[in-house]
Amino acid sequence: MKKILKSLLALLVLFIIPQLSFSAPSDPFADVKVVHGKDNRVDAFHLTGTKWEELSRSVAMQVISSDLVSIDEAWMRLVGSSLSESQDPPLCQDELFATQTIVGRCSGFLVSDDHLLTAGHCIRIQSDCDQMFWVFDYELKHAGDLDYTMVPSENIFKCSEIISQHYFPFSLTDQLDFALIKLDRAVPNRSPLQVRWEGKIEDHAPLVVIGYPGGLPKKFADGAKVIENDNGVYFAANLDTFHGNSGSPVFHFETGLVEGILVRGENDYVYDAINDCTRVNTILNQCKDGACHLEDVTRVTVVEKLKETLEGH
Repeated sequence: MKKILKSLLALLVLFIIPQLSFSAPSDPFADVKVVHGKDNRVDAFHLTGTKWEELSRSVAMQVISSDLVSIDEAWMRLVGSSLSESQDPPLCQDELFATQTIVGRCSGFLVSDDHLLTAGHCIRIQSDCDQMFWVFDYELKHAGDLDYTMVPSENIFKCSEIISQHYFPFSLTDQLDFALIKLDRAVPNRSPLQVRWEGKIEDHAPLVVIGYPGGLPKKFADGAKVIENDNGVYFAANLDTFHGNSGSPVFHFETGLVEGILVRGENDYVYDAINDCTRVNTILNQCKDGACHLEDVTRVTVVEKLKETLEGH
């Protein structure tokens, strides 16, 4: 009898969960993302020899002090659970990156040698800034890399000051979401990313995103494009992004310019009742039927104090 009840429950969940997961989030500012069609995420070492290799070096991951364990004066270890273990039930075994260690909370990117842009909901007040560290080069160096959680201490920076920030989570009309922060010291040997200063990206432009989806080691994802482009403060796209991607730079694929900051989207994961495991939420029709939420990107041109900060730097 118990087996029959369990089977009936599994069938009920299989029917209900997709209905919930593929609808727009009840909170329009929920920090959740999704995969559209094919999952285009790849580890950063696949960028070797391309223009994206150098650009990716200027993308950092946000962590808190408990994520860091000192090994010696020169090295820190990032601690966390595997992606699979972080889900309940665990991630299905055939899902990408299931055994990789998740650590980070958000992503961010350099716009000067000591200024970084991220999402506003990643750093809301100065006490958030005081508790946050930013780590560069949390990534696999090659296939099978087992030491990727070891990061040089010199690659870890503190947030020292919020220059400008905007995020109102309970507003249905105020959709701005950004934070410009100053780091505790200059970041050497990394070039600030070049951003759009005026105008807006063209409709259907090809896009790339680099960041730390779900707190995983750095990932690159292409194959996306601008889908909705009418709003003055953000555009929407079919990017393959997850909650740790908040704050990631979204690039124009052809120019390499940063067009915006990844800030919100659709649910990350859904329950696979047949196999009793968790799967990436994959939307195959790219939201053409309007039944899901695209990934929203704050236009970098609306970030307050960005131009004046960089001009005076």
